[in-house]
Parts: sequence; C-alpha cells; structure tokens
Amino acid sequence: MIFEIVLVITVITTILFFFYKQAVKEFRILQTETMDGAVPLFSERSPIVIYPAPKPMELWTLKDLNQRPALKKQIDPFLSKKSSWLELKHSQELATQVGLPIWVNHTLMPTFKNIWWGPLLWAQTRVMIGSQGLRPTFGFWTIILATEGKLQVSLLNESSDSYLPKQWLGKRLSKLTRDEAPLLAQIQFVDVIVRPGSALLIPPHWKVCCEAEGPTLGVWIDIHHPVSFVAQQAFYRKTKK
Repeated sequence: MIFEIVLVITVITTILFFFYKQAVKEFRILQTETMDGAVPLFSERSPIVIYPAPKPMELWTLKDLNQRPALKKQIDPFLSKKSSWLELKHSQELATQVGLPIWVNHTLMPTFKNIWWGPLLWAQTRVMIGSQGLRPTFGFWTIILATEGKLQVSLLNESSDSYLPKQWLGKRLSKLTRDEAPLLAQIQFVDVIVRPGSALLIPPHWKVCCEAEGPTLGVWIDIHHPVSFVAQQAFYRKTKK
C-alpha cells in the first residue's frame, strides 16, 4: 500500500514538474468574464484578464485601514512613499492581519479546487503598497488585484531575461538606466491596467512590475502546488529579499 501511494505521488509530482517548466514566450493577453471561465484558458499558459472579477469586499482599502488604527499605524510609513517594497514574510503577515486568506479561500479557491488535481493547490497571499519593482511569478497561477486606485502592471517573459540587470529583483522598469541595462531598449513587455473589479492571472516564469499613481493598494495571490512552492522558497532563500 505504501509503495502504491509513493508511486502515485511520484507520478503526480513528475507531471507537475513537466508542465511547470513550460513557458510561453509570446505576448498574448486572454480575457474572460468569470473565474470559472478562466479554467478552459489555463492550458494556453498566457496571462488572463478577468472582468468583472470578484472584489475582496472592503479589505485592504483606505476605508478599511482607517477603521483599524493599529494596522494603519504599522503601514503609515509605507503609505507615504510612492514605492513600497515589502519583504515576502512581512507582506504575508499583513495579508493575514487584513483577513485576505479567508476571503481567497472562500471566493477564489473553489475554482481551482475543481480541476482534477485541485486538492494539491493552496493559496498564499501578500499585500502591495504603491509601485512595485520586478518580481517573478512562481505559482501555478498568480493573481493580481487592485483594492485601492489602479495598477499599471508590466509583464515580461523569459525572452527579456538576458537584457535585465544582473540584480533585477525589486528594480522598477521606469527607473532603469542604460548604466544598469546597456540594451535597455531590447527589454520587451506588455502593460495591463488593473482596477478594483478586475483581476489579472499570470502563469509562472514571468516577471512583473507595477506602477501606481497616488495612494494605491493591491493584492498578490500565489496559487501554489508543491513544485511551485519549492521553487519560490529556493529563490527567496537565495536572494534573501
């Protein structure tokens, strides 16, 4: 019995690893009107815009924060900046304080649990404040939501990796110089505007940069399976950022 269980786990892990390593190197944005409508598009492995999309009620908005003085005091120093990079652990802890994991598990996860290997998936949530420098996607799918203001999300695929600075993590595309990236003009990306009420789903192996104007709050949700989670943890242990 134990042998059969180990064999099944090995086979599933091998399949996940095989599909996880695949990436599309073309810029194509798909669109649908519901979360369930996105499922047939998963095999395309291209970013997906969902509009209208579920909104996290009034979580992680300025109104929400004004009703939580202790939490607002924590993030006031970040709100006053145009760009606020939060470390992975800190942003996850804030998301838990806000209550985002509960909303995600009730509202978004049922769609992912319905696919045949859905029981292996879970959500990891973090919050964003203002503009965000480049960071990679690791999850089976990564979901970006704007809860206050709008985000201009720039998407880069692996075709631009060789043109980026060696230390690209956390760099904003709008602030890059030719001293950092001599072939700056060769970096190709596509911009997607994300507002409250829309959602952007991104497959793994893309890099994401978010530009914001004014007070802007957003949510980053990784839908993980074991392979994507291990890849993410290995990356952040290596970079320690």
